Amino acid sequence: MAPRPHRSPPLPPHPPPPRRPQTHEDPDGYPLGRWLTWQRHLHTTGALDPARTTALERLGIIWNPQQHAFDRGLAHATAYTHHHGHLAVPVDHHHDGFALGRWLATQRKRADTLTPARAQALHDLDQYWNPPWPLTWHRAYHAARRHHNAGNHLTDVPRHYITDDGHRLGEWLHNQRLHPERLHPTQQRLLAGIGLSQNTEPSPKKRKPATRKPEQGLAAARAFHQREGHLEVPQRHVEDLDGEPVRLGQWISNTRRRKERLPTDRIRALDALGMRW
Repeated sequence: MAPRPHRSPPLPPHPPPPRRPQTHEDPDGYPLGRWLTWQRHLHTTGALDPARTTALERLGIIWNPQQHAFDRGLAHATAYTHHHGHLAVPVDHHHDGFALGRWLATQRKRADTLTPARAQALHDLDQYWNPPWPLTWHRAYHAARRHHNAGNHLTDVPRHYITDDGHRLGEWLHNQRLHPERLHPTQQRLLAGIGLSQNTEPSPKKRKPATRKPEQGLAAARAFHQREGHLEVPQRHVEDLDGEPVRLGQWISNTRRRKERLPTDRIRALDALGMRW
């Protein structure tokens, strides 16, 4: 007996929705999700009957759900960019009911595996959609850019100034000028493009009185003794040693506690200065 020719299962009695999970079954128990997956496979390989293709398209089938999901997110991202000028969207932000912030966070996690077309689509909206600096910085930068484009000089913004949408712009601008060395070169270029002058000198470092080098402590003790005639140094006294501050009082106190571990020559040198152990 000749085998019966293979036939595709009949179209389901209920119109297939645009998207169904693969495990979905209709109210009658029909495996609609798996059936739709198979139709997509046949369509991709060119094996789906043209009449069935037309029938499914009339019902609104989505042939590539993954691409459809990306296109939906991209449409919301496009609308957001047109309004805000960037894609530094807070992760909890929803745009017209769509979790845009979470969607963009997912795209950033997948940045290394995105197709060139998808990566380019996001880049076309905002070339810094996945920056090497914090998104909070990028949002503040665009607030500064809007302020600049409105005809304001950023160097004249008071430190306490807060924008209408809640950006502490004055404080942020102050920090950018104060610590330019902490910025990415591209960040520095972006700030220069909106007229923000920065300090070119590195931020000043507080000079800490040196106390750790034994020779410095001993030299400071000799200087103090030569000037004062004794070595009764107050606990908080700082001796200036050729422009280098030395916490001599603390050094003397520490030296007393460590006498048993000190080298003999240092004990003798301090004894010669009248050290009171």
